[in-house]
Amino acid sequence: MKWIAAFAVLTLAACGGEAADPEAEFQRDLAAARDQARASLSFFWERFADPGDGEYDFSLKAAFPRRDGQPGEEEAWVQYIARAPDKIVGELASAPRFLGGLKKGAIMSFQESQVVDWAFFQGEKLLGHYTTRVMLPRLDSTQADVLREVLSSDPKGGD
Repeated sequence: MKWIAAFAVLTLAACGGEAADPEAEFQRDLAAARDQARASLSFFWERFADPGDGEYDFSLKAAFPRRDGQPGEEEAWVQYIARAPDKIVGELASAPRFLGGLKKGAIMSFQESQVVDWAFFQGEKLLGHYTTRVMLPRLDSTQADVLREVLSSDPKGGD
C-alpha cells in the first residue's frame, strides 16, 4: 500500500514540476504590461493635454493590422501624435516590418482601442514603456543598459 501512495506522490510531483515555458511566460508578462499601460492611459492623456515642466516627447505604441498578407498585428511606436474625438494620428517612429511599404515617418491613423503602451519624458526620465520594461532581458545588452538608465523606476514617475 505504501508503494501506491509513493507512486501517486511521485506522479503528482512529475506533473506539477514541469519546466515552465519561457516563451509562454514572456507572452503573459507582455499581455499584463499592455493591460497596465491601457489601465493608466488616462494618466498619459492628462499629461499630454497639460504637460508639466520638463514633460515632452509624448508617444504611443499601437497594434496595427499586418499588411503583408499574414494574420495578426504589428505593434509600433507612433510619435508627434494628435488626438481628435474619433481618432489618433501620428508618425511611425521606426520602420515597421509587416506594414507593407510603410516606412519610418509614415502618417498613421488609429483608434484609442489599438493603444498598447505609452511614453513621455519627465525631465531626464522616461515614463511609461510598460512593454519595453518586459522586453529588457531580451534586448541587446548595450541597448538594455541605455534604456535602464533613462527609464523611471515607476512607469508613472515619482522617482
